[in-house]
Amino acid sequence: MIECRDLSFRYGEKTVLDHFNLTIPDKGITALSGPSGCGKTTLLRLIGGLQKPDSGEILGVSPHEIAFLFQEDRLLPWRSVQQHITDVLPRNRRGEAGRWLAFAELKGEARSLPSALSGGMARRLALARCAALGGSFLLLDEPFAGVDAERAERMLNRLRDMGTPVLLASHQAQILAQADQVIHLDGTPLRVCPE
Repeated sequence: MIECRDLSFRYGEKTVLDHFNLTIPDKGITALSGPSGCGKTTLLRLIGGLQKPDSGEILGVSPHEIAFLFQEDRLLPWRSVQQHITDVLPRNRRGEAGRWLAFAELKGEARSLPSALSGGMARRLALARCAALGGSFLLLDEPFAGVDAERAERMLNRLRDMGTPVLLASHQAQILAQADQVIHLDGTPLRVCPE
């Protein structure tokens, strides 16, 4: 499990986390739910090692073991859909690209450039690239933004079948309903809402 102990973090004058504590299971899909701006993305970034807390500690996972999906797709406009996948695979796993295109339901788009994709397709590619990268934990920030509900549910089930623990932030009710555990948050500063 991941344990956030006594985390504090500020952006300038704004206190985002103030002696925040949370334990996150190391199995299944855990969803963070809360209003925009409450601190969900900051929490994911702290857990992922992209930012350092002002005080406190995060136990149970190393940033080197994490694959992180940002809110932005961060696709390279000159790389094809398939190349986005093969770019993150070690040489001996490049033959798996088709599996990850199927994961994202993008098999017919292997040679397409990001400019030819809809917003939902680009999001699915970004998620597939993150999942293909792997790691012992997946941190996903709004992974299904712009993805239709039925396809998002299928992809969420594929994530679950991978067996890698997932921590995701989402505003989408259907995604929260499919999670194994939902942690309701509010803020700022970030706090866990009582059940």
